[in-house]
Amino acid sequence: MLGRKQPSLTRALADRMHRIASAETHAPVQSAASNAGKREPRADSWRPGTLSFPSGERIDVVVKNINASGARIEFVRSTHLPERVRLSAQGASRWAYVVWQGVGAAGLRFVGSDRS
Repeated sequence: MLGRKQPSLTRALADRMHRIASAETHAPVQSAASNAGKREPRADSWRPGTLSFPSGERIDVVVKNINASGARIEFVRSTHLPERVRLSAQGASRWAYVVWQGVGAAGLRFVGSDRS
């Protein structure tokens, strides 16, 4: 540990994004009837973004998928997200509630309207 440089969080995030993007994925086939009563489908995004906390703290995230009502994000930093956050990605910035959180990932539900 001593004398060794630690990779920056930005580099770690870039490496993780590269691994995720190069991984082979298989989307399940679903009929319209099987989606009844569930949230609307989300489009794959794989874009970098920033999560801002009400305290002013910010962390870099990867927006894995997104739609008008919410998004799934992944992040390298091990942290507990507050109840409400602001997601800035793809030229837009929106407030959202954290619906669920796991290790390095979270689901967001947007509130209010889209603002650039």
